[in-house]
Amino acid sequence: MTRRSGGLCPSGVGRPTEPRAGPTVVGPAGTILSSVPDPRAGRPDHAAAGPLPDRSPGRLRAEVGTPRVVAMALFAAVFLALGLHQAWADSPTFDEPVYVAAGVSSLTTHDLRINPEHPPLAKALAALPSLLAHPVIPRTTAWQQGKERIYSAQFLQAQLQAGTLQRVMFLARLVPLAEALLAGVLIYLLGRRLFGTAAGLVAALLWWAGPLVLGLGHLDGIDLPFTLSVLVVSLALVRLLEVDRDDPSVRRRLLELGLACGLAACVKDTGLLLAALAPAVVAVSGWRARRWSTLADAIGVGVVAWLLIWVVYLVIAPGQALHPGLLPHADLVGLRYLGSNDTMSGPGFLFGSYWNGGRWWYWPAVLLVKVPATTVVLLLLAVVGLIVARRDARRRALAALVLPAVVLAAFTVPGPRDIGARYLLPVLALWLVAAGSVVEVVPRGQTPRRYLNAAVAVLVAVSALFTVGSNPHSIAWTMPPFRPGYRFASNSDVDWGQDFYRLLDWSKGRHPAVDYFGPRGITSADVPGATSFVATPPSQLRGWAAVSATELTTDDHDRLSWLRAYCPVGSIGGSILLYRFDRPPNTAAGPDRPAGPCPSGSVFSSRR
Repeated sequence: MTRRSGGLCPSGVGRPTEPRAGPTVVGPAGTILSSVPDPRAGRPDHAAAGPLPDRSPGRLRAEVGTPRVVAMALFAAVFLALGLHQAWADSPTFDEPVYVAAGVSSLTTHDLRINPEHPPLAKALAALPSLLAHPVIPRTTAWQQGKERIYSAQFLQAQLQAGTLQRVMFLARLVPLAEALLAGVLIYLLGRRLFGTAAGLVAALLWWAGPLVLGLGHLDGIDLPFTLSVLVVSLALVRLLEVDRDDPSVRRRLLELGLACGLAACVKDTGLLLAALAPAVVAVSGWRARRWSTLADAIGVGVVAWLLIWVVYLVIAPGQALHPGLLPHADLVGLRYLGSNDTMSGPGFLFGSYWNGGRWWYWPAVLLVKVPATTVVLLLLAVVGLIVARRDARRRALAALVLPAVVLAAFTVPGPRDIGARYLLPVLALWLVAAGSVVEVVPRGQTPRRYLNAAVAVLVAVSALFTVGSNPHSIAWTMPPFRPGYRFASNSDVDWGQDFYRLLDWSKGRHPAVDYFGPRGITSADVPGATSFVATPPSQLRGWAAVSATELTTDDHDRLSWLRAYCPVGSIGGSILLYRFDRPPNTAAGPDRPAGPCPSGSVFSSRR
């Protein structure tokens, strides 16, 4: 038999394995026209049962209307309904006005001066619908000088005074919400191609059945669109790795991979890691068989990604052509800005402990707080699913799922800013794809498979119940027993400023002292009848007070130490704690962990 010349065989990365003979088509005079490899070739014996998944477009069309598709449609519809409700009800979170102001400015002026945190693509796309609300676009000195933080505060205040803030923010959140839905579809397609339809279904349902995903998915942020771009890169890698390099479609798939890498690099700075990783996988996977031609393929992927970066910048801000270089000038300036700002130490808080700087254990621990325990079980079992998966699927999964997840986690975990599980959202999405493989541990047709499917279905259903139960405060949701959430986590894991609208409603007639954590441009002065909590001497505190959990546990940690010893009589959305004092409080230093809620029926806060 003649040796195949392709570099990437269906069995995965490395040297092609000799396919086991399958059906042979014989032509005239006994000549062999084709020999179809056995689809089970290269499988370990314990995973040999069951056919390879049919990934043809015809098969996808045939699945429409099946219970699997109905389940996906139901979960996606519930996710969308809850997301739309929270997108309208939640006030702007800490970073959102920066993104909206930068996106609107770039679309209306084709200028990126209000966008030091590059790249700009996700912000510009999310800002498109917000233009329908005709936002007020101030042209201030801060805009002329490119002072992002000052201008975003002015932009927010302009919308607040014009009465357009809620409409502008809601419309800006529609694109991220659509991206969250599309991410679930890509997770399904990835799981289906790697492990089978059932695996893809479980992974997609777990994605939509996540309070963390719902909480971040209805916000105009960078974490969700980057997660989507990471999934696009992984899917493009899988599509390339599953065909031989002599396949006629390989050039098209290389182009797709290059475009996917360019997309990731245009969404977030860490997308450059994927733009470097994917060509490396292309080169290594085909090196033994094709040597320098494989290296040319890898270079081609990188060139396509590089070209797309330039195209995106030139479409959004054509003036970038005036500054030729390896990358657009604004992108290089943005990378330097992020390199100096994101490496600054920040306060962290988890499980009642406060610190400054990074802690490696924060990242696995925060997932226990923010991800349903039922989902965590399946995430842990993903290792088993990968071990018993078909050899070809396992190799592709290691290259397209595990390797990108490890690279992104290795970049994130050592960072000095432990401010939210949202930084690991792309890693979680890839991990969920691997977790779906659990349903393929037992081959089809065997009796234990029925019990395995039932157990997985129960775990997914419980996760979905947690998600529905998190509404309308999904940002503040934490897994039992880590409740109330403000005692265990902080910042975007519990309180990102999302309850300002609710604070306005609650404060009517109460004249509270307020210490609100939220976006620049909103202060206690924007709450009618309120006074500043931190500007009021404790000896003069009487009556109601409303203090954001993030201020209490991290951002104003030292000054509010005494307040953490007092029990709150209630909360707004789980993110703003309510206190009521009948006498001047005791200002002796308190613990790092805030006191739990006051006993039921308590009218005034007391020191615990």
